[in-house]
Amino acid sequence: MGLLLAIARKAQLKSELFMYEHKMVLISRAKSDLALKISDYEMIRSNYDPNSPEMKTFNERIERLNQVDKRLDEQYNKLQTQIQLLEAEYNSCEEMFKSNLQRMYGH
Repeated sequence: MGLLLAIARKAQLKSELFMYEHKMVLISRAKSDLALKISDYEMIRSNYDPNSPEMKTFNERIERLNQVDKRLDEQYNKLQTQIQLLEAEYNSCEEMFKSNLQRMYGH
């Protein structure tokens, strides 16, 4: 890979890394919001009779929120994997960049 290609690819990889890291932050915020909502529902539901229709509604809502939380965990883990792959490719580009510089300047 030529020197300019290595520079361009490194810049592209950094941009992709930033995008994935930003998505991870958004997922973390969403998970935090979900945790608060689940906590609120659990606190409110403690005021109802276990056999009441309201309790059933709160249980269903909590279950749906837990399912969303699980999907967010899966997305987060996929992003972590993507970041690891991009970092490995970035490191490879960095090594090629250094190698090209050494060949160009004979160091």
